[in-house]
Amino acid sequence: MKNFKIYTFFALFVVVGTTFIFSSCKDDFLQEVPKGFLSPENTFVDKNGFDTGVTDLYRLARTIVTSDAIQGMLSTEVDKSMTALYGAGTDLGWYWDKKLFYGDYSAVNSNDVTAQNYWIKLFTIIKGANVLITRSEASIAKWNTENDKLMIQAKAKFFRALAYRYLVFLYGDVPIVKEEITSPKLDFVRSTKAEVLNFIVEDLEFATKYLPVSNIRNGSLSKAAADQLLAEIYLARGEFDKSIQASSRIISDTQYQLMTSRFGTMSDKPGDVFWDLFVYGNQNNVANKEVILAWQIEYNVPGGMASNKLERAWGPYLEQLKAPDGQAAINKDTYLGRPIGFMRPSVYLEYTIWSSDWNNDMRNSAYNMKRSWIINNQLSKNYGQKYIPKAADTTRNLFVWIQKTAMLYGHPQGYDTNGQIYTDIYAMRLSETYLLRAEAYLGKGDKTSAAADINVVRSRAKATPVDPSKVTIDYILDERARELVVEEPRRLTLNRLGILDVRVKKYNPTSASTIQPFHNLWPIPQTEIDANIGAKLVQNPGY
Repeated sequence: MKNFKIYTFFALFVVVGTTFIFSSCKDDFLQEVPKGFLSPENTFVDKNGFDTGVTDLYRLARTIVTSDAIQGMLSTEVDKSMTALYGAGTDLGWYWDKKLFYGDYSAVNSNDVTAQNYWIKLFTIIKGANVLITRSEASIAKWNTENDKLMIQAKAKFFRALAYRYLVFLYGDVPIVKEEITSPKLDFVRSTKAEVLNFIVEDLEFATKYLPVSNIRNGSLSKAAADQLLAEIYLARGEFDKSIQASSRIISDTQYQLMTSRFGTMSDKPGDVFWDLFVYGNQNNVANKEVILAWQIEYNVPGGMASNKLERAWGPYLEQLKAPDGQAAINKDTYLGRPIGFMRPSVYLEYTIWSSDWNNDMRNSAYNMKRSWIINNQLSKNYGQKYIPKAADTTRNLFVWIQKTAMLYGHPQGYDTNGQIYTDIYAMRLSETYLLRAEAYLGKGDKTSAAADINVVRSRAKATPVDPSKVTIDYILDERARELVVEEPRRLTLNRLGILDVRVKKYNPTSASTIQPFHNLWPIPQTEIDANIGAKLVQNPGY
């Protein structure tokens, strides 16, 4: 069974002033240990209680990639701002209303709702992790074995590191919070990026030591998940040999291999192996050796449901298309749920990265990058004809539909899911491990080894091998787009490399005129600055 029998313990802590601050009272006569409801005092006392707390960390981490609303956040705001992390305002495209969500960078300020949303999400994860870490060492906590305690701490530290990974690349210098806060704190200061990266590495090196090696592919953490994050953080620190070692530990583990043959729930249907990776039910399929970690979504199960509106955001607004006779061109059927075209892919994503290998690369097949439709409205005189796009269609209504984001087949509710998909969501796949190692080899100047790793990924896709002389960081970013679009938080990757502005100016005509180098970081939310009255929480330059 998946890890989603959820009890939200961390919501019991009262937030005061800022995201980090938790209320407490020092007067002895007000102290009490609640016994009639769940609380930290009566829950985090044994392994079962801590395990349930870890389960809530899985849920909180899932909110990074779904539009689940955390307290104080409107789900509609989260829905749209997710596109800003995964594509909008980057080299991959823009939100259809070009003034919103980093279409116009001149409009971004310290009250930006996207920056505030993610700040809240990420420090909520850190808060929950710190509660477990702190209370695991309390005298009230009873452990059967020392290893039980270390395992809980390893999982909590992984999630804390994961949250800080997003924070440091999105905001730069951020406060480091290492333990549970039990009284009001109003004097947070920002630690340097280098200090935050060091803290992340400490957490992950602990996690990789104590997390289980075995990956049972049910969404549980394993050693490989920590190594994958370590490989990326070592890259950010310029420690290329360590990055190679971390990624090699995964690649050499026989539990993991790229999928090269059809598999899973729809393997008897037309398609290809890359398509199989994203079909409903295949992310944690026992045959899938490529998954390192996937966030769990369980349809119609309490705690398992999550609002993942990838289809709504990335699918073209096909319902708006009109056949030549004026009738609706496309009716709902197996290839139309409820896409409404929030995210407009760039020419770079839709065409440029495929141009040199258009017909060979499996990832560009019609199963994975759908570009044409047949008029299926039987009331239209043009029924059965290929739809010929008009210029006005291409803004929002007709463009490439990345089929990773489509809830097409095999779903128990059918095809009409209100723009949501209910597949489990890859957090880490082995193909990215190869690309991280390739980046580390490139950092060392070893283009031959970098090309060899890239070509492992390209070979599965039946794409032409890249010559070592052609390997650059831009080429690796192109390959990441081909392989990991929608899965990779693209803004995070470009911020990590410090080249968001460069890539936007090159590939995103909507945002190019307004982006500046300081936009490589998001603003510190004004709400946090204003509430932190005991010290100055310094704003990022430019905001």
